[in-house]
Formats: sequence, structure tokens, C-alpha cells
Amino acid sequence: MIAGVVAETFSLRMDIMLAHGVLTLRAGNIMSQAQSAPQTCDSCREPIPVCGGVSYGSIELGYRELCNRCFNEEIARRGDLDFQHVEFQPLEMLDAGGQRHEFHFRVRLLGDQVALDAFELRGDGPGGYEFQALGGPQDDLFALMGQLVERMRRTLALRHLEYDKQFGWGIADFLARGRITWDEEQDGHAPLLVIDGREITWEQFGRMLMSFEGWQFKLEIHDRSKEI
Repeated sequence: MIAGVVAETFSLRMDIMLAHGVLTLRAGNIMSQAQSAPQTCDSCREPIPVCGGVSYGSIELGYRELCNRCFNEEIARRGDLDFQHVEFQPLEMLDAGGQRHEFHFRVRLLGDQVALDAFELRGDGPGGYEFQALGGPQDDLFALMGQLVERMRRTLALRHLEYDKQFGWGIADFLARGRITWDEEQDGHAPLLVIDGREITWEQFGRMLMSFEGWQFKLEIHDRSKEI
């Protein structure tokens, strides 16, 4: 049996503990860098779509570039798991302001867990709204997909930011939910926030908070797979 150990950084580095040692899965920016031609899966020889593959292996054994399907099949084989990979088609949804968002989906088997990710594309990588649902290798992926889509609809129906012509973007109704991401321009010294699918710098968010000078606040951090 595979025991999946996941440690997320900006480049989404994940270690998969296998029976005979450790193989490392490197994903995120590694597979979303701009390339002159699509990368080819080292197993099935098919082109790897944007955000649709991983660099899988170890320093000792070397790395292979695998598409998501071949990676999941590899993990299932090594863990003796009866897992059936599913490719979900992109889905278009509307937010509270009537703006359209196209979501892409990624299924990844991580040992004793399955991660189903939904994300928008910004250039060569994920951006804007991102969602994740976790399940088990034997769970119905279509049911998990249904749960994730319902959660996405609820989130897109909310509006946390409002725009003022004089002061710019501000927090609506005293509540802001979002995601903490890496800010390339800050080199890790300050985060880049994504609220309502919109990138907000730490400086911009600080200016929003100054509208509430003297007030109290409560900051909570949650796993990306939870609905808040």
C-alpha cells in the first residue's frame, strides 16, 4: 500500500512514499512553463496538456515526464490499487457579476487519497479561482466531481470585493475569503492574494484594511480542500 505524503510549496512539491523507497513528484510551475512545443509523455508518448502532467521520479533514478493518466496508473500499479482514471472536460460557469469563468479539471492519485482540482488558466498556468476536493481511490469520481461543482457554484455566487471609483477595490460586507499564493515580484517576502478570482497584492489588501482602522479582525487559515 502507498502512503501519500504531500507538502505544498509554490511549485507544488509532493513526495510519494513507496514500499522500496521515496519517489518524488514535482508539479505546478514545472509543468506550466511556456514551451515552444507541447511536452510528450514518456509513457504513452501523447502530448501533455498545460497543467496536465508531472515530473515523476527521484534524483537517484532520474525523472520521467508523465501525463496525469499515466502517472495515476503508475501509482495505482505500485500500490496495487483498483483505480480508474477519469478525464473531465472543461466547464464554464458564471460568477455573481455575470462574468464567465472556464474551469479545467485535474485528477491525481496520491497514494491513499485522490485530489480533484478545478482551476482557471492564466497564460501557461493555473490562476484566478481554484478549488480542490479530496476522496479515496475507491470513491466515485463523478460523485466527487458533482460535490466540487456545487461548491464552486456556491463560491462564485458570493462577492467579497466592491469597486469604488474614488478609492478602488474594497472589502464588501466586512468579510473577505480568498487564497494565498506566491507573488513573483515580492520573491516570497509578501503573498499575492486571490479574492473573487482577482489577484490582489498584499499592499492593495493593506489599503483595503485601512478603511477599518481601529476595528478588530479575526484571521483563519484553512486547507484548500475545505469550503469556507
